[in-house]
Formats: sequence, structure tokens, C-alpha cells
Amino acid sequence: MMAQSLIHSRAIALGGFYRRLAARRGGLVATKALARKLAAWFWRVMLKGDDYVERGLARYEEQVRKSKEHALKRLATELGRQLVPLSAVYDATT
Repeated sequence: MMAQSLIHSRAIALGGFYRRLAARRGGLVATKALARKLAAWFWRVMLKGDDYVERGLARYEEQVRKSKEHALKRLATELGRQLVPLSAVYDATT
């Protein structure tokens, strides 16, 4: 039930996690993954005494963007290519 309620959240990172996963794998898989993530966090908080701090959707999206950028750089290196920022391309054409 908690996972279902977080699906519609617009400012919480868990809502962003659900939407990103649901787009790739479907709603049922994403709901189950979100419920598992909640259960793991609950276990850590209750048993270990860890703190859970919600950092927000903006920080989560920035983390996802950095992860994608890192994967893209690694793939470019693997393929023997080099990434060039768009600003450098626009400056060269003018």
C-alpha cells in the first residue's frame, strides 16, 4: 500500500524511481521494486538505527543524469570514440 501511495508523489525521489522503472519494465515490476526498496529501508532504520533523509526529486534526477553520463563516457571509450560537448561544436561552427 505504501508503494502504491508513493507512485503519485511529485516531489519525492521514490516517485521518480517508480516512474523511471515503470517506463522501462512496466507498472507491476516497478511497484514490486519500490515495495522492496521501502522494506529494505524500513529494515535498516528499525534494526540498524540508520537515518533516512529524503533528498528530493531534483537530487535523484541529477544522480540519474550523472550515472547516464558516466555510462555514456565509458561506452565512448570502449568504442574508441570521444565525447564533445555541444557548446564546443557550436563555437567551432561560428
